[in-house]
Amino acid sequence: MTHQRIKRKPRCLGCGLPLRDCACDQLPRLKFRTPIAIVQHVRERHKPTNTARLFARMAEGTTLLPCGMREPAFDATPLEDPAIDWVLLYPRAGAPILDPGRTAAAGRRLGFVLLDGSWSQCSHMSRRLPVIAGLPAVALPPGSPSFWTVRTQHLEQGRSTLEAAAFVLELLEGAASVAPLRRAFAELTARHLHLKGKLRSPEIPAAWGI
Repeated sequence: MTHQRIKRKPRCLGCGLPLRDCACDQLPRLKFRTPIAIVQHVRERHKPTNTARLFARMAEGTTLLPCGMREPAFDATPLEDPAIDWVLLYPRAGAPILDPGRTAAAGRRLGFVLLDGSWSQCSHMSRRLPVIAGLPAVALPPGSPSFWTVRTQHLEQGRSTLEAAAFVLELLEGAASVAPLRRAFAELTARHLHLKGKLRSPEIPAAWGI
């Protein structure tokens, strides 16, 4: 069977795998203290390799905000919640590295906004959406290279949206809190790479350290 025909197989809208290989029933459902909102470019919504949708499936309470449609207009209402002190996770010029000890303003909860799309799409959203442009921004500290090579990373320290969200939660809530999420993501990544012919086995490689 050719690679082209494999790509045409119907995919699960949850895990992104071919329907016969669906692993949605194996994904954990986790609760975190830190609110996460993801502004998702409309072109990412139905891609089987989109990791923001996957994160939202595993992390309860995640807010997914579609952006880039002609209609309806972008709805920024969740980012105007006065109970949450939202911070943008995006390496814009001058953005400091995220301090794990960072706290929210008095009486509010610290929350993070992530941008989901290609590098150019995220850059556009960070500048053109007023509510996003007005948020204070922080960048992630250096970390282990991403094993999510299902899609091409244009930056050496580039991470998928799911990995970036998990990194934030690990810094603020501890490694144990995100361990089930990281494990599930590694399992799905290995299966995706196996289907693409990049791994001999769908098992997680030992080199990933999961």
